[in-house]
Amino acid sequence: MVAEILNVGTEILIGDILNTNSRYLSLKLSEIGFDVLWHTTVGDNEKRIQLAVETALKRSDVLIITGGLGPTKDDITKEVVASALKKDLVEDLEVRKNIEKIFENKKITPTENNFKQSLVIKGSTVFKNENGTAPAIAVEENGKVVVLLPGPPEELAAIFEKDVEKYLKKFTGFTIFSKNVHIFGLPESVVDEKVSDLLVQKNPTVGIYAKEGEVRLRVTAKAENKKMCEDMADLVVDLIKNRIGKYIYGIDVLNMQNALVKTFIEKNKTLAVAESCTGGLISSKIVEISGSSKIFKLGAVCYSNEAKQKILGVKKSSLDRFGAVSSVVAKEMAFGVRNVCCADFGVSTTGIAGPQGGSKEKPVGLVYIGISTKKETKAYKLLLSHGERDERNKIRIRAALFAMDKIKREVLK
Repeated sequence: MVAEILNVGTEILIGDILNTNSRYLSLKLSEIGFDVLWHTTVGDNEKRIQLAVETALKRSDVLIITGGLGPTKDDITKEVVASALKKDLVEDLEVRKNIEKIFENKKITPTENNFKQSLVIKGSTVFKNENGTAPAIAVEENGKVVVLLPGPPEELAAIFEKDVEKYLKKFTGFTIFSKNVHIFGLPESVVDEKVSDLLVQKNPTVGIYAKEGEVRLRVTAKAENKKMCEDMADLVVDLIKNRIGKYIYGIDVLNMQNALVKTFIEKNKTLAVAESCTGGLISSKIVEISGSSKIFKLGAVCYSNEAKQKILGVKKSSLDRFGAVSSVVAKEMAFGVRNVCCADFGVSTTGIAGPQGGSKEKPVGLVYIGISTKKETKAYKLLLSHGERDERNKIRIRAALFAMDKIKREVLK
């Protein structure tokens, strides 16, 4: 079935807020078997919303609308959809009670316009919003399905996952299952070349997605039941493993930091991090992950040479002879941070993120990653400049990813 997403809100059009709802809904709808062919955004204007709704209903089987369900005069989504479907708005007493309860808990007296949100389209299915006052509404009419969702992302996601997703699944008639293959160290173009034949097959489908420093392949199978889907997806994942090999850092691990923490927990090992050019980025990424306290002992941002010496024990002679950006200093930083807190593994970064500070001998983008274990301490030299805009931040992100990848591989040896 063909699905379309219509976002209502002038604040989206003028760039005042970032529209994350479309991305979220596209992923969710694809997972349950819908072909999302259109995204439309329209401001809070009755005629333009009506035109967008009428256009969508001509070309799509399912229309998901976000926003415009609030209590103010410019929140007119329900009214426009009801008019387009030639249906009345009626009060839902359960929604009204929920609104009253929310205001009572906040010890605030609601104004009359708040109860505008208790109006629903006659004959619709209403889904309670446990995080706000605007419910979700689903209407089936003339073989079409229209779902109205509240605009705030946290409300939208909660109500979609609790009720709306289950409601929509009945229209697809089959099961969808996806596996994600996470790749680091190969550019998107190379990955594309290695799996080009898989990218054009129909079932399972393989999609390729790139973000800074990483590539993800999503394998999606469609079948009568989950077991059949899993078996189909596994066959394609095995093909990908054979072609991509060591560059795969995990299956369904979300991101590099999640894979790192999971690996350290499984191996019952601890980690300490010393950062210069990455400025705490690695430590920040690690502590994003629930359970990281089991493995993460110390994160030290030692930007100055003085800090490197006093906190990590880097030798002054090493700094004078080789400079802060060198394999020698990277190794001493990794060894020092591991030794300070008696961690099993230590990792360090030191480099030139730019845009100033580079030279012929040490150009912008030169980064050393230090790795220290109880057996040995070593360093890796990286050249991470690609000459693009906002390079400083991108070099830092790449350095952090390389450091996490290197230390994760080290603990698996």
